Amino acid sequence: MKLDKRIKSKSDILSCFDIENAKEFVFVDQKGYFANEISSFCDINICKYGTLGSVLGDQQESFYMSETEESFSFFIPDCELLPRKPKEKQYRPYTLMEFTNIFTVGLPIKFRKKGEVGNERYLILNGYSNCKLFDEITTDIYIGRGAYTLDELFNKYEWQASDTEDFQPFGVEE
Repeated sequence: MKLDKRIKSKSDILSCFDIENAKEFVFVDQKGYFANEISSFCDINICKYGTLGSVLGDQQESFYMSETEESFSFFIPDCELLPRKPKEKQYRPYTLMEFTNIFTVGLPIKFRKKGEVGNERYLILNGYSNCKLFDEITTDIYIGRGAYTLDELFNKYEWQASDTEDFQPFGVEE
């Protein structure tokens, strides 16, 4: 059985067999995950989450959850889990309308290839063109003397707003 990625060790999951050691009593009034089947800890999202109200001695269902007034066979406190990894922001390329709402023809854009610190370009946005070819519209963005598609700007470049020092993708967060 493979445990949830946040569980460091199988021994961190408390059961009725741990009551002799009395280590579970230090977790009373702490939040954690409860279950009646050890297999539930393969994905702690299917376990019940709540506060350990008390430990009920030598019973199979020894861990009492305050919120639901139920007893469970297994408990793992939050403090024994690895922290959740923050979700990375997901982006997609700008649409032409989104691009033109941010960037104005005739004004400069400071941009660079992704990760190429020190190789910034500060060029004028000259315009854009839409070309329909075989029922597909292609948009070219003209910056300086180069032409870029919205996908190319998103995949290969990042830009810097005039009021920040951070570079960001040519796209919007989904």
